[in-house]
Amino acid sequence: MPFRNVKLVLRAGVFAALLVAVPIAVAAAKSSAEDATAAAQYKSLNVSKDPKVVVAGEYKLDPHHTSVVAKLAHMGLSHYTLRFDAVSGQFAFDPHHAAASDVEIAIDPKSVDTGDQAFDKKIANKFFETDKYPAIAFNSATVKITGDHIVVDGILDFHGVKKPVVLNVTYRGFAQSRMAFSGEATFKRSEFGVGEWIPLEADEVTILVEAEFVKA
Repeated sequence: MPFRNVKLVLRAGVFAALLVAVPIAVAAAKSSAEDATAAAQYKSLNVSKDPKVVVAGEYKLDPHHTSVVAKLAHMGLSHYTLRFDAVSGQFAFDPHHAAASDVEIAIDPKSVDTGDQAFDKKIANKFFETDKYPAIAFNSATVKITGDHIVVDGILDFHGVKKPVVLNVTYRGFAQSRMAFSGEATFKRSEFGVGEWIPLEADEVTILVEAEFVKA
């Protein structure tokens, strides 16, 4: 190859490398700036774990920062999980009378999500019978608070059956009109008329909730 052509090839290679490197450098700088901004924003939140600082009033569930996951044993081996993508709710709170707080949660059973759309439809139609029972609901009856631990006794309305269920909750904190909780409840699905495939699929179901509420 002539020497001149070698130089042209080298220059083309350098130019191509620059075309790749410049956008990467710009993206890295942008990402670094965003990380710094996020860190500064988090520091300014002043998250408080003290429920007494919470502003009293009505709070609505933030669906973008809420997840409801059900977990049950499969063949006595793995704990299979499924998620509900459509969840709504509200929460009335008074830090001076927290035990009188009201919690209402509604779930669309058609929004069940296992990562397999065909299986999702099977669960919705066969197990949940969503045409007959289009909603799953939980409404609190009493709320007991000890430190950051909360016990919510309520009524679960599932598959046309209403039964008491205890939701054990951990209070995560309050910041800028937003409060958050983690919750867990366990019940037997057969008690709600959903007994298919027991014991191949476990009777006992655990519900895991991560929820954020925003002041209405």
